[in-house]
Amino acid sequence: MSADIILFALIAAGLIFWLRSILGTRDENEQQRPSLFLDEDENNPKTVIQKKNDSSNIVSLNVGLGDNYVLPRHVRIDNKTTENKLDDIARDNPKFDLSHFVQGAESAFGMIVEAFAAEDIETLENLLAPEVYQAFATAIEDRIGRGEKIDTTIKDVEKIDIIEVHIKNDHIFITVRFSAREICVIRDKDDNILSGDPDKTTMMVDVWVFGRELEASGPEWYLYETRDDEIEDHKTPIPEGGSDN
Repeated sequence: MSADIILFALIAAGLIFWLRSILGTRDENEQQRPSLFLDEDENNPKTVIQKKNDSSNIVSLNVGLGDNYVLPRHVRIDNKTTENKLDDIARDNPKFDLSHFVQGAESAFGMIVEAFAAEDIETLENLLAPEVYQAFATAIEDRIGRGEKIDTTIKDVEKIDIIEVHIKNDHIFITVRFSAREICVIRDKDDNILSGDPDKTTMMVDVWVFGRELEASGPEWYLYETRDDEIEDHKTPIPEGGSDN
């Protein structure tokens, strides 16, 4: 076997390991999604997440223990109390990976907002806790009954604030405030525009709570609560609701 072939094989193996550390694992019937925790058989360093392929946007956040979680510049921890709780969780749960969580939360935000607009029940069911899913499904049924359609595109998530974290009943819950620019147009059954402008972006600011079992074997995490943080002139009408967490 030539040296070139051996080199290419090593590069390919490295790429597979890197992708797996970014995306997490999935069962055969699961959608692939990033994991909040490292997999059992991985011992890789904290994931570096880049925004728009611009390394100048990367900053390190030290939450104690000598661990640097490498986060994009548009992500921050909102207060010292939350930072200290993340420090405690990292100490007690070696697999905890804040970088993986941030990547997963941002991906899920765009997927959920656009799936809700597109009436994509299957995607929503895979990402939402039962109480939140019921609120979304009811809102979609009501919209269909009125004959309305929503067309939503998330253009950019400008800011992510991690504002709270807590553990309850062996679950970890992380509260995130998203500030994002979107294009949202709502039309009636005759395709007349009820609100929004297809050529204009608007800002939406929502607070979402993500959670998962601390000792779960897989990478699954779900959306447990949604609520408005600011009153916007126009945005995708995400239902408010959630479980008692």
